[in-house]
Amino acid sequence: MIEETNKKKKSLISLILKRIKISHILILIILLAGNSYAWFIYVNNVSNSVDVHVRAWRIDFDDGNTPVTEVVDVVVNNVYPGMTTYEKPINAHNYSDVSANVSYAILEASIMGETYVTEEGRTDVGDEIQEGDLTSAELQEMLESEFPFTISFTMSSDTIAPENGVATYTVSIAWPYESGDDEADTLWGTKAYDFKQTNPDDACISLKVKIYITQASS
Repeated sequence: MIEETNKKKKSLISLILKRIKISHILILIILLAGNSYAWFIYVNNVSNSVDVHVRAWRIDFDDGNTPVTEVVDVVVNNVYPGMTTYEKPINAHNYSDVSANVSYAILEASIMGETYVTEEGRTDVGDEIQEGDLTSAELQEMLESEFPFTISFTMSSDTIAPENGVATYTVSIAWPYESGDDEADTLWGTKAYDFKQTNPDDACISLKVKIYITQASS
């Protein structure tokens, strides 16, 4: 009886082996290998995504009271000898986890109806630079030295520390009662008066300045 049972088992195994082709076995091996590779790629991607650290990058600007954009408009309606010094501070707050570099460019200036657009100003709006255009640095030098009033630009630092660091950019306009040049005081004082009489709704001095922020090299 036992010998007969063993014969039946051997016959059944022989029948199964005959029906299974070598190609079927190869296909099964390939499928198993492919699934193993896909799982390896999946695990590797998950592992990599856990290890990657994306640096936060956020810079906010304000003028001490309200948020502003990186393009700052400075408007002074009246200027005259002995005027109270005008100051407009702009604070750049670095909430990122990397340091930031800060710089600026004067895009445009209007002095009693005379408008100067810098090379940087034309580039900023996609216009072609024209012959005679000053650079921002050249216009700044002119504004600081060629009038009895002084328009100055200062930056507390050209680097902002990460995690709530602050840098302050300030535009100041001062016209002492006696600048030391009586002729220039009289000339430009008269120009300022005549300009306001003719253009009561226009500012004597207006500036457009852009502040640039970039990530510091780590």
